[in-house]
Amino acid sequence: MLKNKIYLILQSLIFLIPINLYIIGDWLGSGIQTLFFRYHETTLGNSLIFLNREMAFVLNGTLSGKSAYASIIWCFGVILICIATLVILFAYFKEENRFINYGVFLNLGGALLFTIAIIIQYGITFHGPAGIAIPLGIPVILGVAYFQYRSAMNEIADDQEDEEVGENTLPDDSVNAEAENS
Repeated sequence: MLKNKIYLILQSLIFLIPINLYIIGDWLGSGIQTLFFRYHETTLGNSLIFLNREMAFVLNGTLSGKSAYASIIWCFGVILICIATLVILFAYFKEENRFINYGVFLNLGGALLFTIAIIIQYGITFHGPAGIAIPLGIPVILGVAYFQYRSAMNEIADDQEDEEVGENTLPDDSVNAEAENS
């Protein structure tokens, strides 16, 4: 139960960290991007843009081209991270470690989609005409997924060893009954 609580705390950490720090163009502005919003400061002012509004910009045609593709892929990454959180929450309440692995793979998928979105927007080197990106949160997501995977695998292996040991030993009553028959 304690391990599942740690998994849940680590999963919650993903929602608190900035996934991406970025600089727009040739220092025209800078900002941070988390799962659900981006905040940037430019020469025109400061903006707080939530993910639902960004998706509205894509649907209305305000955002187009590679920015629209990057936003759509980012949205799918957020969906995967949210599903991973629900799966790990389910594993916490049901005390089933095998569900942790599903959450791990969803976290990895989310990190992959975030990386693809950043590459589409800024280029393979995270630096291009659109600016510079520093994906701080992606290594954190990968670290959380790695810790969850390793710990869950160790617990599953321990559970399997306990089951094997239980199958090879006789219960106390049967040992006494065999001793009486001898």
